[in-house]
Amino acid sequence: MISNVLNIRYLLELCKKLKNLGTDQKEDFIRYNVRYYQFFMTIALSGGCLAAIMCLYSDYMLNGTIMPTLIPRLSLIIPLGLFLFFNNKISNYKLNIALNHTMCHFVLLSTIWAVYHLQNKTYFAAGAVTIHIIMWTLGFSSRIRDTILSYVIYFAEIFISNTFNHYDNMDIILALNIPCAFAVMFAQIILALITFDHYLAIKQMEKENVTDELTQVGNRALLEEIVDNSSVKIQSPAALIMLDIDHFKNVNDTNGHIVGDNVLKYLADYVTKSVRKDDYVIRYGGEEFLVILNNCTINEGTKTINKIRKGISKDPKSPVPITISAGIAEYTGDYNKALKLADEALYEAKNSGRNKVVVHA
Repeated sequence: MISNVLNIRYLLELCKKLKNLGTDQKEDFIRYNVRYYQFFMTIALSGGCLAAIMCLYSDYMLNGTIMPTLIPRLSLIIPLGLFLFFNNKISNYKLNIALNHTMCHFVLLSTIWAVYHLQNKTYFAAGAVTIHIIMWTLGFSSRIRDTILSYVIYFAEIFISNTFNHYDNMDIILALNIPCAFAVMFAQIILALITFDHYLAIKQMEKENVTDELTQVGNRALLEEIVDNSSVKIQSPAALIMLDIDHFKNVNDTNGHIVGDNVLKYLADYVTKSVRKDDYVIRYGGEEFLVILNNCTINEGTKTINKIRKGISKDPKSPVPITISAGIAEYTGDYNKALKLADEALYEAKNSGRNKVVVHA
């Protein structure tokens, strides 16, 4: 990955992929970034606040006393405490981003307040530049538009503070801060692409963990996630369908295992395209598949699986002619019971002539 992200062509490909993400995927990517880096943000912002408070020593060197700037510097303790309190209680990533940037601006406002009490205000030019370090850090878990907005507020704060702090070196302040702002935003774009590359790798691994390698439908690991007692993902009413290929052993014996594998891939693809996006298709084992139709009555489910069964038996695109048998049962909140009933219905379909759908009464 490191060598790839240093490749300009690869970065451009990542830009294209990021641009083409759907709204939900972009939201998921940003949410992933915020969740992944939020602890780092907390440490960085806490460190920035402590560094600003420790500037009391430089205040003493400039003024000969810390008393005039003591309250402005220590005032950061209140927003820092509120930040740490609310940080772990917020679940909305947009609020997390807003909270991070707000904390950064409190550091700047505290600095501006302290500078007001300094006899020599020329050092604000260097002090303001240190805010860019925090802004760069925030780029790990911010959208570029958040950073742009934050910089608009940042420069507004500098211009407004100049009306009462009267910086003698305002031109130097701007000359230092404007290039830093562009550098930080450029760095954030690169950081976003690097984290996007990491995000894609994580998503690919997650997909591989719950995807059957041969048929590319869900595997038993995905099924365990779907029916986990703490977060069942089946939406009632639902129909559970167990299906398998009739005389699949003969397909393998007559045509070979390569053709048999192609038949399994064909069936998985056909069923997946025949159901809705929110439904589940799982390779249960061998030539058996489990289909979970969410928000679907038993009658609607029966029509769906019968349509699939008839279509497969007549489809000229099938590697070899096949038929399927299926058993269907209603899910009423007890997955194991519904699965047992669907399995019994499949067993009845296979023992009563095959190429049929049996509904468990």
